[in-house]
Amino acid sequence: MWPYLLTLGERAIPAYPILYGLGIALAGAVVLLLGRREGMNTKKLNHLILLLALAVVGGGRTFYVLQHLGEAGGRTGAMLDLSRGGQVFYGGLLLGLVVLVIYSRFARLPVAKTLDLVVVGAPLGLTVGRWGCFCRGCCFGSPSGLPWAVAFPKHIDVRGQIIGSPAYEAHLNEGWISAAADSSVPVHPAQIYASFTSFAVFLVMLWLWKRRWAEGRLIVIYLGVYALSRFLLEFTRQNEMAFWGLTIPQVVSLGVLAALVPVLVVLRRSRAGTPAHATRRRGKR
Repeated sequence: MWPYLLTLGERAIPAYPILYGLGIALAGAVVLLLGRREGMNTKKLNHLILLLALAVVGGGRTFYVLQHLGEAGGRTGAMLDLSRGGQVFYGGLLLGLVVLVIYSRFARLPVAKTLDLVVVGAPLGLTVGRWGCFCRGCCFGSPSGLPWAVAFPKHIDVRGQIIGSPAYEAHLNEGWISAAADSSVPVHPAQIYASFTSFAVFLVMLWLWKRRWAEGRLIVIYLGVYALSRFLLEFTRQNEMAFWGLTIPQVVSLGVLAALVPVLVVLRRSRAGTPAHATRRRGKR
């Protein structure tokens, strides 16, 4: 685990924004590749990918800053600094969905089909993005005695100054370690759990897209799978508590799952009202 990909004297290239950006680029590549196979306008898809990248970063950062206003201290530079991590996936997801629907209607792209492409690529982007979290040390796990638990060290910046990793600082504030400690207590590698889970979701979404099993409705499946997996993964993370002994992301995940219930009911009824021959015709595409 290292917060910099490259250091040149007193200059350094932080790992987090580079890997986060690489994840967005890979997700965009998937959208373009699948969109080309569908005969969609690649120029319009390129514009959409750029807008989605801005929306994901902007929405994710906004939600993070709103949750940690005290840490930024009102400093604009701190609010915009992505090198130290600080993205909330649900924030980026929400703004990204709004941007996608608006642009697709404006550019006359089929909304449902475009959503299908994006939700296939999104988990692959998150797979790589979580490695950026691991390099930075943010989104760290809860204490663990498992053999694969990891301890995050003090970070030393390019100027030789000690800047504690998020896990190290949190455990120091909790009194779990002393200032003389070289690292945090061992914790779950929650970022790696999330990365592997996202890759598995990517494979499932790609398989569903190829089979045309839920054409035009993959967004519902993805939101449900992500919310459920995030709710469970939060039990291995050290995160801010909301209420009922649940973290903020867990409460949001439950809200997403609850909101999907009426959507699934409507989809089920609409599918029940679809003539059988039409269903068979879609399956043969």
